[in-house]
Amino acid sequence: MGIQLRRAWDRLAVRDPGLMRSTTALAAVAGIALALAVLAFLDMPAPFLVAGCFAPFTAALAIGDGSARDQVFVVVAAVPLVFAVLPAGGALAPFPVMAEAVFVVLIFWAVYIRRYGPRGQALGIFAFMAYFLTQFLDARVSDLPGLYAAVGVGFAAHALVRFGLLRTGPARTLRRLRRAFHTHLGHVVLGAIEVVRAGRDDARLTRSLERRVARLHRDALLIADLLDQDVGAQSSANRVLRRVAQAEVAAQRLAVLIVRSASAGPACSRAREHLVAELQVVHGHLMRPRDTDHDRVDRQLGGAPDAFLDVRHAIGELTRAVAGLRLVDGAPYRLGDGRRPPRTSPRGLRRVTTRQAVQVAAAGAIAVVLGELLSSERWYWAVLTAWVVFVSTESSEEILVQGFQRLLGTVLGVVCGPALAAVGGGGVLAALCVSLVCVYGIFRTPPRAYWAVTFFVTCLIAMTFVLLGTFSAELLALRVQETVLGALCGVLMGTLVLPTTAGRAGAARLLEVLRILRRARVREGGALFDIRELDGAIEELAGSLRPLTHPLNPRRARRAHARRLLALLESCAYHARSLAAVTAEPAAQLGGAGCEVRAVERIRATLDRTITLVEAGGWPAIPCHDGRRTLARLAAERRWGGDRTSAAHRELFHLERLDEATTELAGALGGARIGCPAR
Repeated sequence: MGIQLRRAWDRLAVRDPGLMRSTTALAAVAGIALALAVLAFLDMPAPFLVAGCFAPFTAALAIGDGSARDQVFVVVAAVPLVFAVLPAGGALAPFPVMAEAVFVVLIFWAVYIRRYGPRGQALGIFAFMAYFLTQFLDARVSDLPGLYAAVGVGFAAHALVRFGLLRTGPARTLRRLRRAFHTHLGHVVLGAIEVVRAGRDDARLTRSLERRVARLHRDALLIADLLDQDVGAQSSANRVLRRVAQAEVAAQRLAVLIVRSASAGPACSRAREHLVAELQVVHGHLMRPRDTDHDRVDRQLGGAPDAFLDVRHAIGELTRAVAGLRLVDGAPYRLGDGRRPPRTSPRGLRRVTTRQAVQVAAAGAIAVVLGELLSSERWYWAVLTAWVVFVSTESSEEILVQGFQRLLGTVLGVVCGPALAAVGGGGVLAALCVSLVCVYGIFRTPPRAYWAVTFFVTCLIAMTFVLLGTFSAELLALRVQETVLGALCGVLMGTLVLPTTAGRAGAARLLEVLRILRRARVREGGALFDIRELDGAIEELAGSLRPLTHPLNPRRARRAHARRLLALLESCAYHARSLAAVTAEPAAQLGGAGCEVRAVERIRATLDRTITLVEAGGWPAIPCHDGRRTLARLAAERRWGGDRTSAAHRELFHLERLDEATTELAGALGGARIGCPAR
């Protein structure tokens, strides 16, 4: 039974590290269920039951798994804000033109306030959704007492669930993240075993191993966000962060060397069997976290290729890193609030929030007019879509992708709507149960699968119509039409009004990455904190370039260039991360002012030239048929032939590789064509 529970946990940890989305989904479901139970006990009519779900649903949507401080602040500030918006929507209901104009102004404010960070964004969502609620329920001033009571019950239910029944502090979240990190570390070892057993260069297995390493890296970033990031304090939190970074670097280095050894061919079958046996021992230690012994399989690899010897040494490093992780298990640590320090941003219309506020207001205004032509009663759906397609987007291409996913999810939800209505039509209880399942699906689904989120939202709306007694196929068809209209308005305004392309947004993010890499203290123990900032910046750059790297992007040259750029940056981050792990060792004896210093100077000079090039508008797609992913690229680098146990030799190796990677990066951004394989 224990093994089955652990396997179930492993599967859950793969999809939801730290149970963050699951906790948010359960809190939303429990808050809505509690509010509905209280309102049903008070015998409130169906419209007020819907209003009672507003606070738990919107709170989960707006603040999600944010820090406890943010959650308390947003809930306390949202109560008076919502109670001020509700009467405005009810009082303006008899005056459609004025109500629509106020809605557009409110949309502008809801997006503009995002400039103040997650708290501002959450309050903007609350204001928008409160006004949307009045339009959806066609509320009047006479309905305000019932609305206030229902929404108040919803806020109370959310507070009781989130801050009481399902309270999750940073310490518990960190324990879950560290357990997920151990799980993903074991998955990397299993992926390495698969590659070794294959005995050949298998692209499918290499991609699978790379995805496992990426999941491990994501866990490490989440852990770093929660830990206190005071570089001057030698606290146990710093030791935890250092041990996590060392384990991550050891796992990624093992993956690189495993991929490199795959080219040795199937002739060395006996050596492969020995490596598999050692990897299985490491995996066994990871699966039994209470074991303290780390006896390795004593096998000789005499006569094996150097690549196999490198793999065996990497296995030993990973074993020692796992032992280091256990040394800090249960240690007390100080936690931050999970928020990164604010970054400077442009002012005026160059600021993302200001620009998008203008775009959304323009899209909302057009959506109001055209939505009225389709339906004078359900026009707000077009406005909702025009607003949603701008959430978490930065460029016109991102808006296009999000609008397409919104439409796809809506169509799929409408297709399933009648079947769900038949299931939920058996009674109020059945409809509520189906609705709660849809709520769980909304918040449990990963954000990247936005079409699935929209699918569950559409199904939830269908169930809401069942509860209100207004469900019909024509109504669902109207929702599709309004969604298409709103998405088109959003895409057009994102393209025509103060447009920003993915290339321009990516160039701004790239500059930030290069500047962070330029100022990283690659030869100091505090480099771990610089590297985590670099990792976060690369993650944001990857998000900005996602429309370009999407498989459906018809412009293959730009897609290949963007993917190559990300692979080069990830290679730079790998060597910078490895340097940080070496220099963070208290007993590390680093080199002096010889080759290491000259390599650092070359790296910084190359980055200076690259930054100047990008600032001058250097973003061309240099023709280069190099489609290697990160692992394959790192595996193709020159082998390290120095002393494996010397920190100075390892430092010089990674500095030289970082120098080569930054030089190739400069060539990829429009400089000399360096690093492109011959045709």
